[in-house]
Amino acid sequence: MFKRVLLTALLATFLFSCQQPPESDISYAIAPAVVDSVPQLKIIMTLKANPNGTTILSFPNEAWGQEGLYNSLGSIKLLNVEGAVEKDADSSRIVLMYPKDTEELELEYFLKQDYEDDISTDKIYRPVINEQYFHVFSHNMFMVPENADEHLDILLDWTSFPEGYTIHNSFGSQEKEQFLKDQDMELFGSAIFVGGDFRVFSGDIQGNQISLATRGEWIPFKDEDVFKVLEETLTHQRNFWNDHSQQYFTVTMQPFPQENGSSFQGTGLTNSFATSVSNNDQTDIGQMVYLFNHELMHNWIGHTIKNENEEEQYWFSEGFTEYYTFKNIAKNKINGLDGTFYIDELNRTIRDLYASSVGEDPNSEINYENFWTNYEYSKLPYWRGALFAFYLDQKIQQASEGKQGLDDAMHQIYADATTNGQKLTHAYFVKVMNSYWGQDFDVVFKKHIQEGQKVDLPALFEELGVEYSPESDVYQLGFEFTEDRKGIASVIEGSKAWEAGVREGDEVFSRSIWQGNIEHKVELGLRRNGEETTVSFYPVTKAAVPQLKPTPENIEKLGF
Repeated sequence: MFKRVLLTALLATFLFSCQQPPESDISYAIAPAVVDSVPQLKIIMTLKANPNGTTILSFPNEAWGQEGLYNSLGSIKLLNVEGAVEKDADSSRIVLMYPKDTEELELEYFLKQDYEDDISTDKIYRPVINEQYFHVFSHNMFMVPENADEHLDILLDWTSFPEGYTIHNSFGSQEKEQFLKDQDMELFGSAIFVGGDFRVFSGDIQGNQISLATRGEWIPFKDEDVFKVLEETLTHQRNFWNDHSQQYFTVTMQPFPQENGSSFQGTGLTNSFATSVSNNDQTDIGQMVYLFNHELMHNWIGHTIKNENEEEQYWFSEGFTEYYTFKNIAKNKINGLDGTFYIDELNRTIRDLYASSVGEDPNSEINYENFWTNYEYSKLPYWRGALFAFYLDQKIQQASEGKQGLDDAMHQIYADATTNGQKLTHAYFVKVMNSYWGQDFDVVFKKHIQEGQKVDLPALFEELGVEYSPESDVYQLGFEFTEDRKGIASVIEGSKAWEAGVREGDEVFSRSIWQGNIEHKVELGLRRNGEETTVSFYPVTKAAVPQLKPTPENIEKLGF
């Protein structure tokens, strides 16, 4: 893919040189290259030189959970002046030294994939560069001047890539020259760049371009079906917020191999959303419906409406996003899903919260350390916030006889964020809700969010006149792993795991666990006294957990 006919390359170079490129503060000429039989990207960066003889560039060695990103850098050298280049991984700096009073620098550097095994969830945030395609995030592709202005003019030159080679990124599609005028450098650093054998599907919503860039032979779904989900999702979300201001938006979808179970993840970026999805028959289009709706809702909740303190307000930015994911999908019947889906997702959320060992911990426990190191704490604001949003929505509708709902409060919060930069704080949220709920809302907020007490759902269901079951199956793994997850530390006697034969002290040589899912069996390979065995069981137990019945009457009463 990186091989080019020499004549074509020379002609492209000649034609480009005959055109006057726009003046820029920084330009990057990106080209395919092969070094020692390894496909790479060659990048020539042109920028103004610091007249004191030293220019410092930023290039993170650690970012987005990845370490050792300098391993993806090949040779680096100055082209237009004599000088030296020093890589300082500890400070994430590239130091350029050259004669004083040099006006301009041309720096050439190479970028490569620094691992040989298959793409996986823990490698997707590193540069992916091979003969077929590249998939790289801006922060580990483009060096930028340290302490640069907040806005710069940037030129991206892709003309060295062969005709038919897809060039697609957060700033446009199939553009071989991209001039980013007055580019916000923070936004430039949060972008996705892909190229090669990607297929691009494009459309528009009220005149604004949207696209999906994907590649590979997908097993679980067709490209067209995924693009339809994207189109429906963005259309209805933008209609809900009455916001059609974004002129360009793209989603990239990268497949990776996985034998057992399904896995997917997404990252919201500048004008874009980058996804990575396991490519097997255990993944389905329904997971893409959820992924797109949750993550794209963050364009408004979490991005435009910002938290004052990240983890402290995750009950809102993650929990309310979760609730509006269910609601947006069901209200607009995205991919054919309706009120039954809404009830099913609420029921799942109720089960998860009630089964959680931290389900009634105070909001103060959802801190940086707990959120990023403990699964239950990482999911707690999703569950708690979603059910609190449901509670508020139904109570406001009930009190106003359907004239108002949580939607009205959300639109007010969005308007305040866009007009005067209002951030989401607890005091501000209480102030907004007082006009919909009443002057005692601070008591409700303190009880259910700050202190973490569960909403009395049976009482709420009785008030709403909806049918429900007082108990249900909830998730219970039934055992604890050792710290290294290679053994069984303890087992709950009488649990499904106990009944299947799992015992304290067993070594674990294989496992398949759908965390939090009661519909998939846990499968374990165990070793005890030198003998190996496999066990499987459904991780469930009965508990007093209320569940809405998905009846037509309930669906209608809940507004669907």
